[in-house]
Amino acid sequence: MKYRTIVQKIKAIAGAREDESQDALEVVVENVAANLTDFTRRSFAAKLPEELQSAAQMVPTITHIDEDIIDQLMELEDIDEHKARRYIKAVWQTLCELFDSESVEDITAELPHKMIVTLES
Repeated sequence: MKYRTIVQKIKAIAGAREDESQDALEVVVENVAANLTDFTRRSFAAKLPEELQSAAQMVPTITHIDEDIIDQLMELEDIDEHKARRYIKAVWQTLCELFDSESVEDITAELPHKMIVTLES
C-alpha cells in the first residue's frame, strides 16, 4: 500500500485531517519500531512505504520509554485524548493490513502490554 493510500485510509477511518493522519501515522510507526528487536524492526520497516522508512528505524529513546503514545500525539496535534485514541487505533488498523497475521503477532509480541491496549482499544 502506498503512503498516500495509507494516509487517506486513516483519514477516512478516524475522521482526521490529512496532517493529523500523517502525524498519527509517524508517531505510531516510531513508537512501535522503538519497542521492537533489530530483526523485527527491519522486517517491520521493509513492509512500509519509503516515506516511513526513517520512522520505522526508530531506536528507543527516553521520550519513547517515558511518554505515552497518546500523550505524544495529543501534544503534537493539540487534540484531546479521545481524538488521539481514535487516530492511533485507525493507524494501527491500517498498518495491520500491510502485514500477514503471523507478522502482526510477531510485532505485538514485542510491544509493551500498555501499548497493545492503546493500539487495539
